[in-house]
Amino acid sequence: MATGNSGFKGYLRNFVSAHHNGWSHLEWLGLLAELTDAGYDTTDPDRIGLALERERVKLILEHASVKGLGPQRREALAESFGTAWSLQHASVDDLSGIPGLHPRLARAIHEALH
Repeated sequence: MATGNSGFKGYLRNFVSAHHNGWSHLEWLGLLAELTDAGYDTTDPDRIGLALERERVKLILEHASVKGLGPQRREALAESFGTAWSLQHASVDDLSGIPGLHPRLARAIHEALH
């Protein structure tokens, strides 16, 4: 599964890319099994779930193709909002409260997500 991306984050990114509309519990368990088989510690599935959601946020933002929204800003948004739901329900003011995001960029992100 980690073809094209290496390491733990590569597994997560590829999983999110393959399940852009979300995933079932069975698919989630399959990811955990695959991570275990690859030698990753899966004893804290909540930590993995949070990392998976952050990858989902970054991928959503990447696909939004907003000018000025590069990897560092996508990472900051993923860290701040944590889940796709939180990001999609954030106001322009919420978005512009993130360091490095000026109001015009926040507005462009908000429009791209809605």
